Amino acid sequence: MRRVWTSRGVLLPLLLALAASFVFLGRGGHIAEASPFVPTLTTSLSSGTAGAAADINQFANFDNAPPFNTSPGGGNRSFPQSSVYFTPGNWGIPNCAGFSLASPGSCPVGMNERTGNFTSVSTLGVFNQPCIFPVPVPFANGMRNSSTDPSDSITAGTGFANLRADVNPMDGIPDGVEHWNNLLNNLIGAGLLPPTPPRERQTLQTILFGSVPIWVDVLTYDPGLLGGAASAPLGYASTFILENANPTNPPTPSLITDTCGLNNSITQAGLASPSGTVHRSNPASPGTSSFFLNATSQRDADQGPSAPAEPTTFVLPGGASGSGFVNSLDTCPFQPNVGSAEVGGPPFNGDNGESVPDGIDAVCDPAPTANGCGPGYPGTADDCDQDIYQNKGDNCPLVANGPLPGQNNQQDLGEVLSGLPVDGGPANDGIGDSCDLNPTVADGHFHQALKLAPVCVGLADSDGDGWCDLTEGALGSDPNNSLKTPEALAVPGSCSDGVDNDGDGNADLNDGAGGPAAPSGCQLPLHDLSIKKVNGGSVICNPSNTVDYVVILNNDQATDENGEISIYLDSQPSYVPPAGPNPAPGKSAGSVISVSGATVTASGPLNIDGDVDVEWLTKATVVVKGGSSSTVVHFDVTYPACGSGPNATAVDYNVNVDLCHANDVAPLGVNPLFGACAGGPSDGGQDRNSGNDGVVTRSVDDVTK
Repeated sequence: MRRVWTSRGVLLPLLLALAASFVFLGRGGHIAEASPFVPTLTTSLSSGTAGAAADINQFANFDNAPPFNTSPGGGNRSFPQSSVYFTPGNWGIPNCAGFSLASPGSCPVGMNERTGNFTSVSTLGVFNQPCIFPVPVPFANGMRNSSTDPSDSITAGTGFANLRADVNPMDGIPDGVEHWNNLLNNLIGAGLLPPTPPRERQTLQTILFGSVPIWVDVLTYDPGLLGGAASAPLGYASTFILENANPTNPPTPSLITDTCGLNNSITQAGLASPSGTVHRSNPASPGTSSFFLNATSQRDADQGPSAPAEPTTFVLPGGASGSGFVNSLDTCPFQPNVGSAEVGGPPFNGDNGESVPDGIDAVCDPAPTANGCGPGYPGTADDCDQDIYQNKGDNCPLVANGPLPGQNNQQDLGEVLSGLPVDGGPANDGIGDSCDLNPTVADGHFHQALKLAPVCVGLADSDGDGWCDLTEGALGSDPNNSLKTPEALAVPGSCSDGVDNDGDGNADLNDGAGGPAAPSGCQLPLHDLSIKKVNGGSVICNPSNTVDYVVILNNDQATDENGEISIYLDSQPSYVPPAGPNPAPGKSAGSVISVSGATVTASGPLNIDGDVDVEWLTKATVVVKGGSSSTVVHFDVTYPACGSGPNATAVDYNVNVDLCHANDVAPLGVNPLFGACAGGPSDGGQDRNSGNDGVVTRSVDDVTK
């Protein structure tokens, strides 16, 4: 498992607060097979009385609940790259911004007051073994109210020694509680956390296996600060920062080599202990409130429409194939594996040809039948490159990148330093810079999920599903049937989850009337924006490698309407690198260098389709003229120079253009990339284009080949 950003060697996720996680960059056509990601969230209150200072109990599960499997593992078991928990904006949360020893400000909760409880269970691989061992991690001291003042910071120290110490001042309270953790400043400087101090900071700490210190900062921000304005309606955003996986805090080798499953039990106390000060309080007005979990999976670089299927986590006799492994579990992240990271023993672990297994899947093992690593590798079978990190726990198992002189200590910052990725996903890919095909591009597709957990305050909830009866009646679902819940545009996520939530036979944007408060349910006003044609050159390097394209858009409505176009460039045929520690760089699909007639909102390289070619995505908003007029958008593409570099072999290209109505954007938490408006192959008959939902593809040939 990989080291930086994901929590390789530790038990909790690094819950990055990327604003890009909330950018909706199109429609889901190029996200195909992927490592499973099906998180769930449940929420309950210790009291449902309006205005009560009630405990909030939450259970977030990434298919890691008991009973735990001890061989192949759960088919949907996963470990998130990031997750943000949202508390409704009408909930009483104290304002502790700027809270410090010198300036308590308006924070009613005292320094080091116990404000909640947290327990995590993660499934682990240890000592290069399969990822199959569930380990509970209780934080016995609970969450503690801590300083939110970045101007009063201290460095973490080795093993968080400075945070855990009690010398500044010596008063029985850890210094990391009384002072801001400078590791958080590093994340702010990288653009991964908001510059505005959080409304509240809570800290967690424990010692794992008697020797591994764990430190977690829990940050809660005012609505709209964590994730941008689009997230504001969801309320206060809280994220758990596992400092063991902070990229600015160099990792140390660990006996834990993989993490592949997680669940979190979280209690935010209504009253701080021991003072009894109000810490969380129900809204004063009765009604339904919704808590949310917005979670992002890790990336998977070698599983997609262009790559062969890797074995699923259900690797069974008969050769079941399926959804593959995220980069952090994958010792061959650019080549589809023949075995499973979650299965022990031959023949399904991909490491069965060696009498001394090295943990590296046979597809990229330079010596798949030798005892260990084979000639040319100085280390043992457990650590081929002798950089102190065991193979399964090394993000470059065949290239030394550990803490020794001349190595970069598992660095995976190339993508982060290049700016937020255009696909809105994780800023890094879990593949060490020293062996990354594309060290400045985050390789691999990912999933994003928005999970809702309603609670009813002060009113009747006949079926106990968290939705007050009055809310269900207004939104068109059955208040006496817990299997039928509201499905309406007013309920984020319910119109793009692929589920018929209200049980009326229609899902998502095909859903009809939903009651007086949701007269159209999920159905948007009918419209049909379409691409009439895409004109432009179909050859390059004859004589130039820059081509101008013209997109002609139609609108069958009388009035102008706002739309969004996606321009997606891909190179053909697929490229799969050879085995080895440093395979040749992937091909490039070129880049969009100018757009006129539309306003670009995002543009840049990405690699998401499983063939390790670097693609390009440009997103732009456009006003599509109504009536008989057509709307014209121009864009120029510069392709790689012909006959050189990785593109020296035969390469052709695809230019794909997609159009969606501006209202037809998938809600927060759903992050489709390209090809289907609003989160599914069917969008209720809107934005049609010859039945393919607005996508037009143009093939481009390299005539020099």
